[in-house]
Order: sequence, then structure tokens, then C-alpha cells
Amino acid sequence: MEIFETASFHIVKPCNMKCKFCYATFEDMHVGPQMALEVAKDILDKLKASGLQKITFAGGEPMLYKHLDAAIEYSKEIGLTTSIITNGSLITRDILDSWKGKLDWIGVSIDTVNPFANNRIGRETRMLQNMKYQELIYKIQVRGFKLKINTVVNAYNHHENMLRFINYADPLRWKVFQALRIEGQNDSQFDEIKVTDEQFKDYLERNAHPSMVPENNDVMTGSYLLIDPLGRLFENSAGKHTYSDPLQSNTFEHCLAQINPNKDKFIARGGIYKW
Repeated sequence: MEIFETASFHIVKPCNMKCKFCYATFEDMHVGPQMALEVAKDILDKLKASGLQKITFAGGEPMLYKHLDAAIEYSKEIGLTTSIITNGSLITRDILDSWKGKLDWIGVSIDTVNPFANNRIGRETRMLQNMKYQELIYKIQVRGFKLKINTVVNAYNHHENMLRFINYADPLRWKVFQALRIEGQNDSQFDEIKVTDEQFKDYLERNAHPSMVPENNDVMTGSYLLIDPLGRLFENSAGKHTYSDPLQSNTFEHCLAQINPNKDKFIARGGIYKW
């Protein structure tokens, strides 16, 4: 069995934004009530036993998961490095203070600091309109969290230069993704937001930075170990999500064999780093 040192746990379906490139809308499935904390703990135990070292809570928007704080705390208790990927709109000083000592990494999805482009992408909300990204970054870093920024290059930001902001934010990792078509997730509006390989390459050259970790469509495909809001492993090598049986009622080995993500591509894209 291949050991994956990191995984992204898409623990909740809802999001308070409507990004047109989103790879994880989960509109292809019915998701009922949020996952019970005990189910999440059981899944985390199985992941840890498989050799997992780092867990990233994602969504949807993970901060909409009512048991997020408890899931983060439990992950830390069982020895996992802890991380979230969030759009940042729900972060407050009190929440950040409550995460100190429990959460290691905070990843913020920031595709652009241009309000007009954010609106076209679907990331804009009233909360974000009133939030300055620089203030958010300061709140995170002054409390000692490790910072990652995720940027999806798409039709509305591919011409931009983000270096002034990135130099200010100084993230440990700046993941820069090429918008990727996933059937059942974003295919209905992908033609609106797609970028060519040349446009993506131009963006990378214009925004070259020591923290940048670029991922084009090929690198992104099949190279992640992912868990969905129903507790199933999934991957995207077929151009859509392929799901396993639920982890909560099956062994990790059984579920992993049903999706077979590419460990070589995981390593090649820098999936293992100093966390």
C-alpha cells in the first residue's frame, strides 16, 4: 500500500462564496447533515494509522463546519500537523487566538487583490469587500501561524502582477494553480474562466517568487489524497471525481485501492516538504 504523508479533508460541502473554477462544489452528490465529530475522528484515526503526517481541512469553506475546532484539536492530539484552507472571510482575532497551539498552518485562498476581478471570479462577498487582505495576513502572522497562499490562475487574473502583495505577505508557500476542468464540479462554466498553458506560463514568469509552487493541469491531476464530506477518498485523474466507499465503514486499504492516486506525481509536485 502506498503511504501518503498528507491529505486534504473536504469536511463540509457548503461555502459562502461561488468561485467559478471551484474543484470541490460536490454538486455531483447529495450531502445531508454535517459529518458528526465522532465520524471525523474515526476517519482521522484511520488516516493517521495509514502513515499520514499532515491533515488539511478544506471544503466548501471549512470554517462552516460546526466541529472544526474540535477536529483540529483532535488531529493535533493524535500527532498530525494541522492545516486549513479557507477563503478568510470568517476569520476573527478571537478565532485565531483559539487556534494557537492547535493549528500549525493557515492557507488562504487569494486569487487577486483586485475587487473587480474577485467579483468576476465569484469570490466577492460583503464580508470580503470590507476586509483588507493585508490586515488578514498580519493577524495570522503576528500570532505565529505558518502561512500558505493559494492562487488559481484563471481568465480574470492571468494578466496580473501579484508580487507587491506576495512580497508583503511573505508566505512560506504560494501555491499557484492553473484553473482545471472537473466534470460535475465546474464544467458548466469552465469555458468562462479557463486559461491556456501559455497564459499560465506567462503568469508564472511575471510573478516569479521564491515561495511559489506552481501546478499546471497535469501536475494537479491524480496527485492528491482527498476525503469528501461523506468520508470517501477521491481523486480526479479521470477528469471527474472518482469516489471510494466510506472510510467510516471500511478499511483505509480497501478505500485507497478503489481510487489509486498517483504517489509518484504526489512526490514530483513537492507534496512532501518541511511542515
